[in-house]
Amino acid sequence: MILTVISYVLATACVLSGIVVLRGSNAWSRLLGYCLVAGKVNMLVVVLGLQSGRTFYLDIALVYTLLSYVGVLVLSQYMAGKEPSDA
Repeated sequence: MILTVISYVLATACVLSGIVVLRGSNAWSRLLGYCLVAGKVNMLVVVLGLQSGRTFYLDIALVYTLLSYVGVLVLSQYMAGKEPSDA
């Protein structure tokens, strides 16, 4: 019961953060919105894994976290004017 409520709250927060991505005033606020959405989707996958009792969802959440972190690093370096290989 409580995990269902948490999943609805996370889904609502993810939609609201998605609005920040779509309506951001500049590229940095859109990147921040992307970080918010990625974190909330990650938490949602973990909650779904706890609800179903399958550990495979936790593995998916771990991989998604790593990919979103690398994506944010590459995008922020690109927006700063550097090549990603110069880091």
